[in-house]
Amino acid sequence: MSDDRNRRFRHTVLNPSTGREPKRNPEFFEDEELYMAMVENIADGIAITVKTEGVFVNRAFLAIHGLGSESEVVGRPLEELVFREDREVVRERTLARQRGEHPDDVVEYRIQRPDGGIRTVQVSVVTTTYKGQPATLAVLRDVTDKKRAEAEIMRLNQELEQKILDLRNANDELEAFNSTVSHDLQTPLMVIKAFCRRISEKYAPSLDKKFIEQMGTIQASAQRMEQLINDLLAYAKLGKQALQRKRVPMNELVESVLADLRALYPDGEVIVSPLADCIGDERMLRQMFANLISNAFKFTSRQAKVVIEIGRIEGITENVFFIKDNGAGFDMEHKGKLFNVFQRLHSQEEFSGTGMGLAIVKRIAGLHGGTVWAEGNPGSGATFYVALPR
Repeated sequence: MSDDRNRRFRHTVLNPSTGREPKRNPEFFEDEELYMAMVENIADGIAITVKTEGVFVNRAFLAIHGLGSESEVVGRPLEELVFREDREVVRERTLARQRGEHPDDVVEYRIQRPDGGIRTVQVSVVTTTYKGQPATLAVLRDVTDKKRAEAEIMRLNQELEQKILDLRNANDELEAFNSTVSHDLQTPLMVIKAFCRRISEKYAPSLDKKFIEQMGTIQASAQRMEQLINDLLAYAKLGKQALQRKRVPMNELVESVLADLRALYPDGEVIVSPLADCIGDERMLRQMFANLISNAFKFTSRQAKVVIEIGRIEGITENVFFIKDNGAGFDMEHKGKLFNVFQRLHSQEEFSGTGMGLAIVKRIAGLHGGTVWAEGNPGSGATFYVALPR
């Protein structure tokens, strides 16, 4: 290391209050070598100036500015390295320090490298004196990549917020459309049902058997359409209702659902294991479990012996409830379709339904921050799972 570089480096160890070199610990600082090793290997750029002339810069400073050697800096006002549009700000801060004022300790500005590249640096400046002359110690950190990452994150967040807004608007429009169409369909449907019933009751004796069967088909179709409309309205309303959260005793809820369903499905063995309480909207949770349990009864209706199991798998952050049956089951290749609106894996002739029940289950679980999935095999039953936060 040259004596000249050592002399320049000594400026970095000035005492800010006295302008004198502080006393050194002889055990650790016997010469300038350790000081230089520390400063030359630090990741931040360091520049020491007396008045406006460069006195010392380390390797990191040169790398940040894209310079090859300190000869490109020494004797040159460091202001020249600042991006032209930011020079006035840097100049004003320098003058303020010379007037004894205390501008912000840390500032960000841009620099322009010889290759034309522009970098953003974060600079911390300490003012001191050296041999009666004003001196500054500046520590620079290249934050270009950080600023770019922050800008990219901000851009992505803005895009995400816009997409969320667009999706919310689309959902609102879809729900309004569903509600309007459903209500508008109910009136003509009521007329169709009423006239079919009146014709069947008043003119049945004079009508042939085939015509009466056709009228029955019309009435059954109208009844199914009415159920579809009601299910669609129920699905649309779920997104507009605020959850009334409270502790829900799940064993009592399931027993109450079973008591209601027994009027329709009096046969079959149902095994209910102890269930954990949930925090949620009791009315929605009841609808969700009613849909799942009624499905289990429906798809086991052709079995000689019906067995339905309802239980829980305890997790760290959630409770997983399951409803298992020994019914018709389904092909796992189609599991992704199970919870879609109007999706059916069995024909209307095999098992009645609108294909809305599981879609409502999925939506209620989602509103509670939960998830749903299912496992099954054709002819070997199915198990439906609902995971709800503990």
